[in-house]
Amino acid sequence: MTIELVSQREYQMFNSVDRHHGHIWQNIKNLLKSCFGAQTDECLLNEDGSLIDTNRLRRTISNEQQSHKKRHITWPYLLNIYSPSMTNSDKRIYRNRAKIRYNKLKRAWQERVSQGDSFYVKLADTILKDVRRTDRHIKFFKKKKQQLFNIMMTYSVYHPSPGYSQGMTDMLTPIFYVFMSECLSYFAFCSLMTRYMSLLFDRDQTEIYRRIRLFNSIFRSIDNELWNKIDFHEEDNFYIYRWLLLDCKREFSQFDHVLRVLELVWINAMSPFADSQSKPNTRSLFTIFVCISILQEDRRIILSCSNEEDLYKYFFSSSSSRSHRSTKRILQRAQLYYSNYKASQK
Repeated sequence: MTIELVSQREYQMFNSVDRHHGHIWQNIKNLLKSCFGAQTDECLLNEDGSLIDTNRLRRTISNEQQSHKKRHITWPYLLNIYSPSMTNSDKRIYRNRAKIRYNKLKRAWQERVSQGDSFYVKLADTILKDVRRTDRHIKFFKKKKQQLFNIMMTYSVYHPSPGYSQGMTDMLTPIFYVFMSECLSYFAFCSLMTRYMSLLFDRDQTEIYRRIRLFNSIFRSIDNELWNKIDFHEEDNFYIYRWLLLDCKREFSQFDHVLRVLELVWINAMSPFADSQSKPNTRSLFTIFVCISILQEDRRIILSCSNEEDLYKYFFSSSSSRSHRSTKRILQRAQLYYSNYKASQK
């Protein structure tokens, strides 16, 4: 004997209502998702995948709460991989062509290395040593050394000016961390170097010393006491050389903070996102203000240094000793200095 707890008719009615309620609830969830919580890609992109506008992109990058969630969307534009008008279809075509192009470039130098060409073998050895040292404390990169080496080797072979210099791998790791693609990271790194950083690595060092002189002038006007304590004269510029060369990339203990600093530096340094009134020789200003802000963050530590050896230890200590710094406070101070400086130039 079968006991019928619910009649067949009631069961069908219940299923119908339940399905109806399910559709309603799904609509409610979609509405909530679009209004609250993590915003969707549609806030930045049109339905076809093209960028709505660059000002909205700049605001997203400038907003700390949104930026870290959307770097996979914002950095390809920031580093000029995608143009604002590119649709989803255009992006797929670009990625396919980029992969073919990159693999062709890579195979060419790999053949020269396998043939024992002394120039390529020596270059590969130099790059490999630096790749192994760069960000080795970060778990993500432990199994990515080969990809990083391939990118850096390809760049160095096909860009003899400036060629490879120590420190370039520092600027590559944040890009690879965000893009997670060997070929796209290569083209993004090329864009960064061409549009912003290659002059800093020139062997004549004209640009980096111009940046150092500008830093000295601004820092002295902002905090003369601290400037005098460090005694920033021409022969002592090695203290700040690395900071200005690498956009303070090694001066923060958490890698996510490094990404935050770099995207703010780059958005203020590279067109089309840089201020339209910015002159090329002032594109390094935000980096300079970040440097000054770090020094002021550590003001008490620096003023307590009793001799040059103490100062040396401060500037060249490991990143783990920088965990006391507030990245948020440093960037807020740097942005205030930067805004005030721009206002004073009008």
